[in-house]
Amino acid sequence: MSKVIASVAISGAYKIVEKAEAKWKTAMDQWGANEPIGFPNTAYYLPVIYGMLGYKVEKLGDIEFVLKKCRALLPRRLKKSIRYLI
Repeated sequence: MSKVIASVAISGAYKIVEKAEAKWKTAMDQWGANEPIGFPNTAYYLPVIYGMLGYKVEKLGDIEFVLKKCRALLPRRLKKSIRYLI
């Protein structure tokens, strides 16, 4: 994979995590950490997270762990000069 493509992918991943963090913070301010989340009338938590990390996300406050894990998985950003060689 070229450095340009990798750089764009990494940049996009940072933007997704940043947007998720912003939405989570807004929800936390509005409803608080003890607000239950999930899929009504099912036994599911957040199935992708539970399947990948084995961590049950039942309340809004539980998402903080997941967001920190996402941040930890992000690779370092490449130099800006590489990003725009297209």
